[in-house]
Amino acid sequence: MNSTTPIRVFAATHNQVTIWGLKALLESSARPMQWVGSHPVDSGLLTEIQRRKPNIVISDAGMIGKAFDLPAQLVAQDIGLLILSATRDLTELETLIRAGARGVVHMGEPVGTLLGAIEQVAKSCFWLPHELSDRMLCKAIGGPLAPKVSPEELRIGQLTARERHIISALARNPEAKAFTLGTLLEISECTVRNHLSMIYRKLEIRGRAALVMFANRHHLA
Repeated sequence: MNSTTPIRVFAATHNQVTIWGLKALLESSARPMQWVGSHPVDSGLLTEIQRRKPNIVISDAGMIGKAFDLPAQLVAQDIGLLILSATRDLTELETLIRAGARGVVHMGEPVGTLLGAIEQVAKSCFWLPHELSDRMLCKAIGGPLAPKVSPEELRIGQLTARERHIISALARNPEAKAFTLGTLLEISECTVRNHLSMIYRKLEIRGRAALVMFANRHHLA
């Protein structure tokens, strides 16, 4: 489907609050989305979906248990299935994806998240909580994922061995002047000041007090 064609959205649920909320959300959204109806999860659901011709079906986790073969039938018709989940349990969410859901959104997420998920699932893309995508990728590659690196760790990684040595000396002697630090490190006062200026830039902090706090927090002392 192209970007100008409205996404046809259908709800598979008997919950009138969910139906009302989804319908109101889509009708108030500036995004190209069209509400095409709803139907309870029963024997007539697939017939109604075929009649309404949605691009995406939104339901809750209970739908999988009531109509286990429906996700595969939706895939065969290139219709995305997006599940609104009341749980954040990763094992349960992974089960929904393996059963055929193309996306999962927790009911507590902002409406912008839901709208984004609708757009992606309608394009045959997956929409998963990042914890779930990490878990499934980890299983797929057969090992643990590399831990996420914080911005502070990236900045620390830029430091040279000499700069780390100076930070350690300063953290252990926070009141020491540049001359005293130079004596301890056997370098000139001017060299200490030059190194400190470079350290401040690399770590994006200002002043000795901030550097000492940073060093103690990140075990650089």
